[in-house]
Amino acid sequence: MPGVKTYGKRSRAVYDARLAFSPSSSPDQQPLTQPLKVEKVKPVTLRKCKLVQDGDEEGEVKTSPRRVLGERHVNSVVLPLEAVDAARDIGRTKPKARRKVIHNGNMAVEGKEDAAAERPARQGRHTFFDDEDLDSMAQNDKIPPAEEQSCPIPQPRRSPRKHKPTRKLIPVIPRHDSALGGLQEAESVEDRWVSPVLVSQDSHPQAACSYTQHCAELLNLSSHPLTDFAVWSQEISEHFTVTKIAEASFGEVYRLSLLEDISDFCSTDESVFKVIPLTPALDALPLDKRKRAAALKRAEGMTSPHDVATEVKLLQRMSSVPGFTNFRDIRILQGRPPPAFIDAFRSWNTAQKAVKKELSHFPDPAKKTSYNPDQMWAVIEMQDAGSDLERLVESGSCTSIFPIWDIFWHTVLSIAKGEEGAEFEHRDLHLGNICVRSAQFLPEQIDTKRKLNFTSLETTIIDYTLSRCLMLPCGIDKPTIAYTDLSTPAQAALFEGDSTEEYQYDIYRYMRGALYFDQPLYPCHEASTSDFEATGRNWEQFHPQTNLVWLHLVLYKLLEQIEWPSAKKAPPKKKKPEEFAVWKRSNDLEFVLLKVQDLLDPDAICGESGIRSATDLIAFAVGEGWLDVGDVIGEVDESALISQLEGLDLQ
Repeated sequence: MPGVKTYGKRSRAVYDARLAFSPSSSPDQQPLTQPLKVEKVKPVTLRKCKLVQDGDEEGEVKTSPRRVLGERHVNSVVLPLEAVDAARDIGRTKPKARRKVIHNGNMAVEGKEDAAAERPARQGRHTFFDDEDLDSMAQNDKIPPAEEQSCPIPQPRRSPRKHKPTRKLIPVIPRHDSALGGLQEAESVEDRWVSPVLVSQDSHPQAACSYTQHCAELLNLSSHPLTDFAVWSQEISEHFTVTKIAEASFGEVYRLSLLEDISDFCSTDESVFKVIPLTPALDALPLDKRKRAAALKRAEGMTSPHDVATEVKLLQRMSSVPGFTNFRDIRILQGRPPPAFIDAFRSWNTAQKAVKKELSHFPDPAKKTSYNPDQMWAVIEMQDAGSDLERLVESGSCTSIFPIWDIFWHTVLSIAKGEEGAEFEHRDLHLGNICVRSAQFLPEQIDTKRKLNFTSLETTIIDYTLSRCLMLPCGIDKPTIAYTDLSTPAQAALFEGDSTEEYQYDIYRYMRGALYFDQPLYPCHEASTSDFEATGRNWEQFHPQTNLVWLHLVLYKLLEQIEWPSAKKAPPKKKKPEEFAVWKRSNDLEFVLLKVQDLLDPDAICGESGIRSATDLIAFAVGEGWLDVGDVIGEVDESALISQLEGLDLQ
């Protein structure tokens, strides 16, 4: 590949001319949703609080009628669980055990309910009450002060289906999980409760919100605040079209294409976005059991912010290694998918259906039941590396021996450099995670004297969801390991796929056998937990033989649809010497690939050949004369190297 490669290119977010990715936190922009304000009221016996909604006519504060001293407001956020627990205790009390005192048609409950009011409320949960018809409630709750023995217990809303309010206040959620009892919860309502609506960008990242707390690890990796999905989509739609191009296990991949040609933009300047739905914060889930169960069911196919943060760190770490994708940016969005992404999703499904392929396994974003209004998303921006190899193979575009040779060895070289530079294991290197791009200038004919780069194809390794690598140390700290523990019960399904449908499912089992026992074909399904522990190995350690298992799959898939040169008749050597030379060279490459296939056979990995990593395979290829040292190192721009040396202060 000519020229010095520049990795980790800037995001188009810094290109002022395009304004496609400018932060949506303009000081002139009004917030999407008016935040709630909480005011403190001078305490009486029990402290009460009132919510003020911006935008009320004439700035009036919504209040309820004056109440008896010591009486609790039916809509008070102070000690909500205390009220619920008391109400539950009442429901379990036999009717005959209650004593009722009637005064002027009103009823006061005495006796056993008094003890429930003294229980400390448990933190980390919250209860919401209707904020309507307060006047009628107040009239029913009035009790003469002389006869009052205990505070009436507020009744929580039994079911949202029984009453539809015409006007709602946005519910509030707890910020902290520290345990406080009694009236201590009410001492600082402003510090205790915040609105869960989209946090004002001016207050980021100090804003105390469960959503920002839930995604704090990701927000620390991003230069952007929490942004509304619809607002960001509108910004990019002014300059780009959105097209869905692929699906990963836990996210969808979209490509942005310029609406009009710009002279200083080339194909490598375009971006692809991996859109990943994030698991919700537990304290933001609905309290209703049915709705909560549905939300947890939807979250099963989502990714935790911590796992996405690990992948982002891997992307940042590997961007400097040749052959790996160039990471550009990450954003955290909130809300349902906007129309541009809905249209791209449906167009992709239509195209899949036309070729009789499987439709998306993600829910239809147009349906409100698919995602909550406060759904969180991680959007990872990377350089567009071209089409994935799986699509090229399926379309029949990769049948010649020369592109197959280049694609395979470029992939091996990238993995080997990752092993040497970062102790890298991909652990999920199927054809969908290898992208192929054709360079700008194509050779007019095959140079038979070459050992690599017969074509202008460039390969890029993507998707490090399951990968393992050694992170760069920060200061004096020891290097950390980024990895996914595949031994947990949550990852058990990864090794249980049906290989009659796809050979790839066997590869996961081969990888596990190679890691623990140096035998890809080891019957791990019969092994117990103690058998795995007895090996002293785990998924955090560096075991590069797993890369060989995946390279076996790559070569197997490429050779599965190759047009074998040996099956073609040789052209006349004297009449067509150039064609004969190409035919002869293609047969030589076929012989080598078949030999490599034997070396990468699952039964031969970690065997007598001594090849235990992609690095060993490259060394073996150079020793056999299949590749040159220059192919491994790559082409270097000498003028650029000289200019760098001149800038050094050498003694």
